[in-house]
Amino acid sequence: MKNLFVLSLFLLSLSTFSQETYTMKSGGRVFNSKGERINSTQVAENFNQEALKYYKAGRSKKTVGNVLFWGGLISVGGKFLYEASAPIMDSNGNIRHSENTLFYIGGALVLISVPIKIGFQNKIRKSVAIMNDAAAKSDKAAIESTSLVINSNGLGVKFTF
Repeated sequence: MKNLFVLSLFLLSLSTFSQETYTMKSGGRVFNSKGERINSTQVAENFNQEALKYYKAGRSKKTVGNVLFWGGLISVGGKFLYEASAPIMDSNGNIRHSENTLFYIGGALVLISVPIKIGFQNKIRKSVAIMNDAAAKSDKAAIESTSLVINSNGLGVKFTF
């Protein structure tokens, strides 16, 4: 019995160093230490306030970058299809080209979106680094539940971390 008690105390002290770590992969996806992808609601539950601030800023940048990128591509593609499908004729029968303003605006939107889309990954990566640093500096163990186990072999206490 004494050996079992010493062994359980040893395992309890080891569990304090086994904190949850996070990794970020392409696209701003966050994974836990088991390799499971965690969604944004789970991130909000698990991350501290500082890390969550960077995570939300990164997700906002991703949304803005996607809107600008796809808006620029759609405007360029739409203008190209319009020009190709419906040529405008002048009074002499010559094909008249319309202004290229929409091409320029669409190209500018795509160019503006590139640094924004690159920057969002840096924000999410920083939030993951903050959480991993906080887990490494933490010196307390979180016991999720305890239960008393009684069976024909004896009794004991079960800790779930």
